Amino acid sequence: MKKLLTAVCAAALLSSPVLADAHKDDHIVFLGEVAWQDVIPGVQLALGWGGPAAGDDIWLLRMAPGVGIPSHAHTNDYWGLTIQGTWVHVHEDGSETATTAGDYAFVEGGVFHADRCDGEVVCIGLLDFDGERDAIFPE
Repeated sequence: MKKLLTAVCAAALLSSPVLADAHKDDHIVFLGEVAWQDVIPGVQLALGWGGPAAGDDIWLLRMAPGVGIPSHAHTNDYWGLTIQGTWVHVHEDGSETATTAGDYAFVEGGVFHADRCDGEVVCIGLLDFDGERDAIFPE
């Protein structure tokens, strides 16, 4: 009986409109089609998904090799995930931590830090802010 119930449920799911259309590529965003926006020379941001108004926005960051973002802080905490390249986080005390694909970090709001892309590969990261995304630069 359990096998029959499993088979019936599987058949119902596979025939549903959601899964029937799952073979289409309209649910996939290819990195080459992302709408990047220039922030500073060599640094771009793109809204990955969600919306700033709803507070559920996830951002993509792209840095050209050798490019750095000067010391800055954010009002809110955020998580950053390295997708590609060697993304170097420069801590407030000047120490550095290099991250590569799959590494992620928590950055506390109000803490000044800098970022840099080392090596010859473009750095791409994912940013998830706990609230509004902003950047505060020292005076």
